[in-house]
Amino acid sequence: MRASYYFALRLLLTSMLAALSACTSLTSQPPLPLETRSYFNQIEMTGRLSAQYEANYREQSISVNFTWSQTRDQTRISLNSPTGQTVATIFINALGAQLTQADKPTRYASDINALSTDVLGWPLPVAGLRDWLQGYVDAEHNNPLTQKTADQSYTVDGWALHYASWLQENRIERPKRLDLSRQTEQAGLVSLRIVVDEWSTP
Repeated sequence: MRASYYFALRLLLTSMLAALSACTSLTSQPPLPLETRSYFNQIEMTGRLSAQYEANYREQSISVNFTWSQTRDQTRISLNSPTGQTVATIFINALGAQLTQADKPTRYASDINALSTDVLGWPLPVAGLRDWLQGYVDAEHNNPLTQKTADQSYTVDGWALHYASWLQENRIERPKRLDLSRQTEQAGLVSLRIVVDEWSTP
């Protein structure tokens, strides 16, 4: 009787150890590697943007929501206040840039940086952001940044870039928040913080 009891106890302990070993084996499996991210000529994004700049020798700031739509040949951006009012609509193609505000005539220029500074009070580097928001700092789109490789600041076209946070979805890692800064003659030190909430591709 006692021998049967000890045999059953030993069998139970052996089964428990085997189960624990199996659990340990499962939890110690390495995660699946991230997939290489591709650059998209056509992409749509929504998010939030805040800008700090100087005007009339005083520090200014603004926070807006944005929608971003780009194709190979053009970019369209809508800036909206937190209450939903349109602050500005920007359209850029090979012919130049145009910026529209409510109840005001559309303004045109060859360069969106100069146009946005003129109208909004701070520059918006749209040409660079087409790449930077997707985690590319080289114009050839050969080396997408990742959270591991973007742990430092980059200076591109006069802008200091810092990738503050990342988001991983379906083994694809993409930038979540990008901070930019640049010293300008018209608006002093300009600091932009861009948070991408959603994006989609065709």
